[in-house]
Amino acid sequence: MIVVKLGGSVASNVRRILSVLSSTGRDILIVPGGWIFADQIRRLNVKDEQAHWMAILAMEQFGYYISSFGVETIKPKDFEDIEFEGIKVLLPYELILRNDELPHSWDVTSDSIAIWIASKLGIDNVVKLTNVDGIILNDRVVERIRASQLIGIQTCLDKYAPKLMVECGMDTFICNGLFANRVKDYITKGRAKGTLVEGR
Repeated sequence: MIVVKLGGSVASNVRRILSVLSSTGRDILIVPGGWIFADQIRRLNVKDEQAHWMAILAMEQFGYYISSFGVETIKPKDFEDIEFEGIKVLLPYELILRNDELPHSWDVTSDSIAIWIASKLGIDNVVKLTNVDGIILNDRVVERIRASQLIGIQTCLDKYAPKLMVECGMDTFICNGLFANRVKDYITKGRAKGTLVEGR
């Protein structure tokens, strides 16, 4: 099983991404980002407590959009309910509501949620698809970096993710989903253009 965080920044390439993921023949759980729906919540200036749950519902909206390309959704109430074959899109609201462990803050977005879910499933690696080539430091893409080095630094990961990766012993590979074959290379060959953030 592979956990793929599919960000809204690559929504224009969802069909191609799904085709490439399917071609790997692997069991894949897609954790959707919040896309334009979360952007609207940010503009409302809602308090963190309410914004947290609204943003998770935004992930569900993007999840339904992804499912419109022919991928089945799953809406588990607990982690032991996550059993599947092939590619599925997670609708996370009920799961997180029943397992309310993450801080209620904009520091925690779908990045942290994907990492947290993977750790609960015993998976030690998350693939994050976004619209940049990886972690960019000093105007260049870093191929490999420790998660601990990113704590407190603004990157394409949310603020809480590096800390959570260290706590969970989780790696995250970040690659540009606008070039979908890169994620296939990483899944099938273990290497591709992007950044491996190491929490283990």
